[in-house]
Amino acid sequence: MASLYRATGIVLSRKDHREADRWYSVLTREFGKVDMLARGGHKMLAKLTPHLEMPAIVDFYVVNGRQFDTIAGTDRLRAFPSVYADASRLLLVQNALHLTDIGTRPNETDPILYELLVQWLETVEQTQAITNERAGFLLGSYALKLLTIIGYRPELSLCLSCKLAIEPGAYRWHALKGGVVCRSCVDHDQEQWFAARALSDEALKLIRFGMSESFASQLRPHLVGAHLSEYHEAVESLMVSHFPVIPANSIRAACSII
Repeated sequence: MASLYRATGIVLSRKDHREADRWYSVLTREFGKVDMLARGGHKMLAKLTPHLEMPAIVDFYVVNGRQFDTIAGTDRLRAFPSVYADASRLLLVQNALHLTDIGTRPNETDPILYELLVQWLETVEQTQAITNERAGFLLGSYALKLLTIIGYRPELSLCLSCKLAIEPGAYRWHALKGGVVCRSCVDHDQEQWFAARALSDEALKLIRFGMSESFASQLRPHLVGAHLSEYHEAVESLMVSHFPVIPANSIRAACSII
């Protein structure tokens, strides 16, 4: 027998279903990521569509059916008008929603992840101007925090092998194994660590900063092109190694408006 439940959430993605319906992937505070069907959601005049097509915090009234959940009603609790009005900010938000969607599994409740996404929306809403370079850095920071929450926190201070503190300039980066390994361990067992590659101290500092500091703090650091490029490559290698689905675009490409 079908039952009705209520949840607060943020739409991560949508896709059309049959002629007039639409599926929504929603990160809810109470139940984690949930797939919901909106009957007639693909129609231009659908009552539910305006509340679900733009980034917002929404109250959902959902019928829990035998085979799938169907949206019975919605109430927009909070909109982010500054995001809607700026193409660069809207693109940045949409990229974070996409990473959340492909980086998480359904029905795994995680209030920390939900609050992270709310903080992300608030930060982008309040930021006046974001360059492509800054947007890429912010999105990389979001990806690092997301990886940490879903269980793939990279090791950035101790060697993955010997567990000793790494020394500046004397380590390598290994995304698949999840972090840094000292040069001595790489030299001692080159077969095991053959995929380890160089990473500058400056790029490692950016990774540490991006992972540990608030989104608002990410607006402060001076970004040097070469170090930012290394930062992106390291973060993207983590996503490729540990996300359930590999992103279609690089962080830098995803944040570029042509």
